[in-house]
Amino acid sequence: MMKKLLGIIKKEGYSYCIQCGNKDHNYMSKYYSSFLEKEIIYCRRCIQLGRMDSITDYRITESVQVATKGKFELPFTLSKQQQYASDAIIKAIKNAEDLLLYAVTGAGKTEMMFDGISLARQLGHNVAILSPRVDVVIEISHRIKEAFKDEQIDILHQKQSQKYNGHFVIATVHQLYRFKQHFDTVFIDEVEAFPLSMDPNLSLAIQTASKAIHSHIYMTATPPRQLIKQMSSHKVIKLPARFHRQPLPVPHFKHFKLNTSRVQSQLIHLFQAQIKQQRYTLVFFNHIETMKDAYHKYRAHIPNLICVYSEDVYRFDKVEALRRGEHSIVFTTTILERGFTMARLDVIVINAETFSKAALIQIAGRVGRKMEEPKGLVLFLHEGVSLSMIKAKKDITEMNRLGYERGWLDA
Repeated sequence: MMKKLLGIIKKEGYSYCIQCGNKDHNYMSKYYSSFLEKEIIYCRRCIQLGRMDSITDYRITESVQVATKGKFELPFTLSKQQQYASDAIIKAIKNAEDLLLYAVTGAGKTEMMFDGISLARQLGHNVAILSPRVDVVIEISHRIKEAFKDEQIDILHQKQSQKYNGHFVIATVHQLYRFKQHFDTVFIDEVEAFPLSMDPNLSLAIQTASKAIHSHIYMTATPPRQLIKQMSSHKVIKLPARFHRQPLPVPHFKHFKLNTSRVQSQLIHLFQAQIKQQRYTLVFFNHIETMKDAYHKYRAHIPNLICVYSEDVYRFDKVEALRRGEHSIVFTTTILERGFTMARLDVIVINAETFSKAALIQIAGRVGRKMEEPKGLVLFLHEGVSLSMIKAKKDITEMNRLGYERGWLDA
């Protein structure tokens, strides 16, 4: 059910934005409309999401609860680690508590959620699974819709709108502005990722979309320090092993200075060796212009070379072509550091010293995720080893050590 409210209403003497909850007059603008013969107030704080003003109706989802059987299909048995996490999720939902799953990339977080989602839907909970990026929402939604075939699932992002009543939603965080005190159980994937980490309004959106009594399940391979600090130690669950019980590939460091004014034989030989071994390689650049310059130099020397970046209108088509095995070498930015999985994949990072620790861990996490290909190359090319590189390698090595210690990795 949807209900209509004006975009800007008066609340406790303030002008209040229905979309983002803003009541700071510094972010409110007003003008007089001679056509309507009245003053119009609009919110500047969230205008990039669509204008909210004092004369236009805004639709929000009216919160009701409907229980289902929560039936799902999973063609395999959870690993010991996955079952451990699943049990912790169920406990958090039953007790309406928050939980942080500090899980390595490729741990199988999506499947860990299934028992918890099932319980929540049986209890009549409204469930949201959130990700900061459209790419990841699309990737996750395919797997969850395949498992929960009987559920009416709303997939919400900039290219897809609401079809059902919001009892089970998979969405980018921005889409939560249409819900008020609606969700009982919220899963937040990659909580530290842009834009969630950069915009406190999005964290506020999660809070205002949730009921007073709720459970927030945070999931990430690179948790922000402040999130770990605000969680009690018993609410932080470390998951150091991948579902296939093989260790994380550890990065190798190699000194290399990129020169985009010419073709460098060292890179050509590296790319040719990757192609000869029938490997797929993502080559990460920290700056779009540097990547484009390199692409124009090397495209004549590398068969079917493509580049993928956030402003690329064909990026989804290119990624699908990559999945089909049509491109051996792909130049990209951090747009592919999350949510992308395929077999026989390696990664090379150009100017690795300019990347953050979190980005390097996520990039390294693209490699070795498939059961049939659990190993691979993670190569950090650099002009000088940075602290972020050292910390990323240390964190990966430490997770492997913990996985062996707990018996969740094969010796």
